[in-house]
Amino acid sequence: MTIRRAIAYAAMTNVLLLASLPYSHAQVPTAGTQIDATQADQGLFEQAVKAMKKSKYADARTLFKRLITNYPDSNYVARAKLSIADAWYAEGNFKQALMEYQDFVTFFPSRPEVAKAKLKIDIIQKRENP
Repeated sequence: MTIRRAIAYAAMTNVLLLASLPYSHAQVPTAGTQIDATQADQGLFEQAVKAMKKSKYADARTLFKRLITNYPDSNYVARAKLSIADAWYAEGNFKQALMEYQDFVTFFPSRPEVAKAKLKIDIIQKRENP
């Protein structure tokens, strides 16, 4: 086998290998916001935080949930889960917020944010049972 033929064979093997990898470039719109489904977890988290700051809580929850679903091993998952609870709390849906905060404590018991979640749980429970 000549050198040229060996290089061509190696190049073709790499092309076929790359072509067999999963690939998606689907555009996924959400409530007035278009998100590229292949966007990095950090970018998705930052977009969700911006939505929260603009009081677009439903949009923020959608973005946080998408992050959790698309990037389950991300370092942002715990913060996204807590932020979903915060969005419900900010909207005044304390029952849903309570469930989300409790889930956070259950799934992420060693996170430093657990103290914040437990405080919110106490606040909500005192509101409901004065």
